[in-house]
Amino acid sequence: MTEARQQSTSAFVHRGSGTTLWRQIAAQLEQAVRRGDYKPGDQLPTEKALAEEFRVNRHTVRQAMNALSKTGLVSIEQGRGMFVVDSALDYALGPRTRFSDNLQSRQKRPGRELLSADQRHAEADIARALAIPAGALVWEIRTLNRANDRIVGLSTHYVAVSRFPEFADAFRRTLSITAALAACGLNDYKRKTTRITARLAPTEDARQLGIGRNRPVLQTETVNIDENGRPVEFGRARFVADHVTLTIDHGS
Repeated sequence: MTEARQQSTSAFVHRGSGTTLWRQIAAQLEQAVRRGDYKPGDQLPTEKALAEEFRVNRHTVRQAMNALSKTGLVSIEQGRGMFVVDSALDYALGPRTRFSDNLQSRQKRPGRELLSADQRHAEADIARALAIPAGALVWEIRTLNRANDRIVGLSTHYVAVSRFPEFADAFRRTLSITAALAACGLNDYKRKTTRITARLAPTEDARQLGIGRNRPVLQTETVNIDENGRPVEFGRARFVADHVTLTIDHGS
């Protein structure tokens, strides 16, 4: 922290003032963010650094950080720290939505981390979406998705093993659904349906997204089809709600 920033925070934390210390800390940090001391995307000082600066224990700082996150000005990413909320990513959902192209068109650098690529027996909803028998083998591909190194969501993709037996290997090489399908002989596909719901993040999703369990996520369920109308991929994506705005694109 700069000297000016130190003076604008700890100088105004007073014991015995009638206002709890964590509320004073949260208020001073909020003022610093609103004043522009921290820019969108900036990381605020660590819990340890704030505890030392304000001469309080880390539990008090944690209370202040949790309170500040509820203002919507900052987000707490588990294992990384507290960041000033950047403008929400405008993510378009259209007939030919492609993750990398979508982000690059908005001057964002896409990043995708493969979490798992496994075979499983399709449950009824997955089988119905892919028009295959319940219990048939599908590839389940799980990824963590970033924009400019910022986590924006998790995705789970399903394709039929019988139709695309080499899909998982192709995805491991390319980290792209489109490129993996092309490597398996399908050069084009489009979106048939998109279903959007809001929910609280399950424990494992919250951990991987670096958010608290009480934080909402936007979930999309999509079915992509080939030129003959045959389903080729069913996907579920969970977006951090305050990091992403979903826009429906009705273009052809």
